[in-house]
Amino acid sequence: MPSLLGSVEPPVPCARCLKQTPGLKWGDLCADCQAELRRRASPLARGISLLAALLVIGYAWLRIVPLTVRSRFWVAACAIATYFLVRKIVSQVAMEYLRNKSRA
Repeated sequence: MPSLLGSVEPPVPCARCLKQTPGLKWGDLCADCQAELRRRASPLARGISLLAALLVIGYAWLRIVPLTVRSRFWVAACAIATYFLVRKIVSQVAMEYLRNKSRA
């Protein structure tokens, strides 16, 4: 049976700013530092994902010879999916890069 005192955890320092935050795990960032990293990573992710979506549209424009209404719909759907997927991936990679860069 776990003790009641074991559930109360002392505040842990943020890995970046060293601010004591309750409920934080060792090596994690506080909410303020995560928001700062997200704010810095967002323009990069937005630009790269827009470029990837435009590349999908350009590839489809050059490769799909009979550009029908149905194929245009699928190209648009693929471009939108590419935009959001690449934005999510680049945002996570940029946040990890910026997090590790600030430690060094």
